[in-house]
Amino acid sequence: MVRIYTIKGCPYCEELKELLTRDNVEFVEVDVSLEENQKEYDKLFEITKSDDVPIVKVGKQILVPNVSFKTIEECCELTKKFLNT
Repeated sequence: MVRIYTIKGCPYCEELKELLTRDNVEFVEVDVSLEENQKEYDKLFEITKSDDVPIVKVGKQILVPNVSFKTIEECCELTKKFLNT
């Protein structure tokens, strides 16, 4: 399962969602600015120490901007790679 942690209005988040949709990758979007998602995001922040978005979780793999990937295209490719392993 793919979870994408986003913030409304984030152009990088929108680009990633468009690329994954184009490539038929199913995902669940988690808007981290919503109060109901705060606990989940706090746990993710403890692990990643990053408040950048989009953060992508594929199974146990966590992809963090500027750590795991430099471009949204790279994030999309890594997401697909981890789905297929």
